[in-house]
Amino acid sequence: GIAAANGSIIGVAPAAKLVVIKVCTSSGSCSDDDIIPGLEWCANNATAFNISVISLSLGADCDTQPSLCYNTFCNSDPLASYINTAVGKNITVTIASGNDGNRTHISSPSCVQNATAVGGTTKSDAIASFSNLNSLVKLVAPGATITSTSMSGGSASLSGTSMSTPHVAGVVAIIKQFLNLTNQGKTPKEIE
Repeated sequence: GIAAANGSIIGVAPAAKLVVIKVCTSSGSCSDDDIIPGLEWCANNATAFNISVISLSLGADCDTQPSLCYNTFCNSDPLASYINTAVGKNITVTIASGNDGNRTHISSPSCVQNATAVGGTTKSDAIASFSNLNSLVKLVAPGATITSTSMSGGSASLSGTSMSTPHVAGVVAIIKQFLNLTNQGKTPKEIE
């Protein structure tokens, strides 16, 4: 909804087409063994489905899993090579930085060097108190009390970097569309 809704709620890129890959259980648990095939599918089908950006609203909880949160790049993360493969196919991979209010560490896998880590802001453009943030996070986007579409129909208001990440994914989709229409090319890092 945040990235591409086009109805009573309008997303950032309302004309964007979506490919949805479910990698989490209904309870919200997301194992690497489930995320990896989703990343592989997107990279392998990028041309067929014009996949230009992946939005991942998942990651470690820095309070309960501090060993999975980093103040430097986490290129040994199990998802790193799959993120790198997608980026190598010119797919921007946006990933939520986490919601622990940590100002020195961000959650894995947003700390992978080729990922685009996304932090959260408030409606007054301040950094949201819940947002994990450090020098690896170059982009922040609205994440506090965001109203969007709901799985149960209608709308819902939620807060977190999981709301911020699809904002950035929608912007990336628009930028990539403009670049394609004007015969320009930029890498995911150049777009970031």
